[in-house]
Amino acid sequence: MPRVLTVLAIVVAAGSRLPAQSAGDLLQQGVRLYQKLEYDAAVTLLRQSLARRAPAALPDSQRARALSYLAATELFQQQRDSATAAFRELVRLDPRYRPDELIFPPQVTNLFEEVRRSTKVLNVEVPPRTELRARLEWFTARLITSSLQTVQVTLAHDDGTPVRTLWDGPVADSLLVKWDGTTSDGGTPPEEGHYLLRVAPHPATEDGPPPLQVPLDITQVAPDTVNWPAPPTAPPLLPERTSATPALGSLAAGALAGGAVVALPALFGRSGEATGARFAVAATVSIAGIVGFFAHQPHPIEANIRANAPARAEWQRRVEQVKVENAKRRGSSRLLIRAGPVTVAERTP
Repeated sequence: MPRVLTVLAIVVAAGSRLPAQSAGDLLQQGVRLYQKLEYDAAVTLLRQSLARRAPAALPDSQRARALSYLAATELFQQQRDSATAAFRELVRLDPRYRPDELIFPPQVTNLFEEVRRSTKVLNVEVPPRTELRARLEWFTARLITSSLQTVQVTLAHDDGTPVRTLWDGPVADSLLVKWDGTTSDGGTPPEEGHYLLRVAPHPATEDGPPPLQVPLDITQVAPDTVNWPAPPTAPPLLPERTSATPALGSLAAGALAGGAVVALPALFGRSGEATGARFAVAATVSIAGIVGFFAHQPHPIEANIRANAPARAEWQRRVEQVKVENAKRRGSSRLLIRAGPVTVAERTP
């Protein structure tokens, strides 16, 4: 009788403080009561912690801990059905969770394993955004099961038409499914659009986990090409041709001198008598300027050309490298894959 009264006192006292306590506080108190073997009070507090709703609800990791302690407490109270129900909820919450064997005795962990094997759960996790080079990089989806199951993973159009089967086989605990961004082995990338990643037990059963689907928005990403290298300039290149200034100077001097001869008749006697002579002299001077222009035309400087050859060869080599790299990048399509939330899909016959 004293033990019962003590338990009732603890429950009543805890109940009076519940509104002011967080779900985490209730969980910690329930765990301490479990450790003291005060199972009636522990069950009350653990259930209270699990009953809290958002935004005051326990996070999933703490909720899993509360369910494991609740199941153990119910089992020690000879409430096997209640313990089984708590473990079943735990498996559905997180198929990868395992009660700590250093904390819970074998009768608790053995019951959990029985429930885990009989409760078929299937989950899938995908990154929200993936950018990849088709055939060279991977889009990944992690399958998570509570026990051994045969699972089929299919990429399909948004109307359900299959595009490619990515996996069809057993999954014991978790499996990383990879897709290389093509519609078939060694094939081409898919067209831009909306797709579905379908994950389903195979074959489907009425009592098995429901099929899941993840919407995928796939777009092509323009290739990021490399800029062309700048050609070599002077400096550091040496000039490879002589200057055109002397040639232009000769031509200009001849033209000016010839014009001066025609324009200054006073130098050649009376006006009108020496007109032919003036034009003859002007023509001779102008022709001399033209001859000088051609004589001083720019010409290659062979020594400088040889000195510049290594720099030009290095630039040409870099140009060829950029050509090869850009061709490779253009030939390797990049896909941007945006994934939506995981939802339950309709069962297919």
